[in-house]
Amino acid sequence: MFAERGYEATAVEEVIRRAGLSKGTFYFNFSGKEDLFLEVVRTRLDDPVRAVMAITADAPGDTPTTATVSARLADLLHQERSALLLLQEYWSQAARDDELAVRYRARQASLRAALAHTIEERHRHTGVPLSFDAGRLAEAFIALAQGLAFEEIVDPDSVDPALFGDVLALVYDGLAARTPEH
Repeated sequence: MFAERGYEATAVEEVIRRAGLSKGTFYFNFSGKEDLFLEVVRTRLDDPVRAVMAITADAPGDTPTTATVSARLADLLHQERSALLLLQEYWSQAARDDELAVRYRARQASLRAALAHTIEERHRHTGVPLSFDAGRLAEAFIALAQGLAFEEIVDPDSVDPALFGDVLALVYDGLAARTPEH
């Protein structure tokens, strides 16, 4: 229903009726529409993105990961077009509503922290010193991924599926070049 009508136009009562739930069952599991929405975003986007992060965080230092990460991210963007549209709508609502913004910022901070940890782990495995703040890199990579995702929604042929991985490799190569022994 979120995908069909958007966040604002989706009513909890309609969700309950369409899902064949009782109000009690719904409110036992969710505090309201925003909670349900964030659960949809978590399961459709955040959990798969964290699985992609794990590819890099867990890989041995001599195993390249950028192509795999880029391919998995491109697949996710194709498969979850409607969830990405909802995320963009939610961002727009959060930009106007301080209460929504609190939870939106918490979600973003959690993703940044997870990606920063992934970056730190990758550098630990490779032995290449991390000479740039991992949190700032995470922020930039998330912004890049979201920007590419939103561009692809409007113009699917405009974004090369390998682009994200190419940028990751360029950043990594730049960090490695800063290290005298590499």
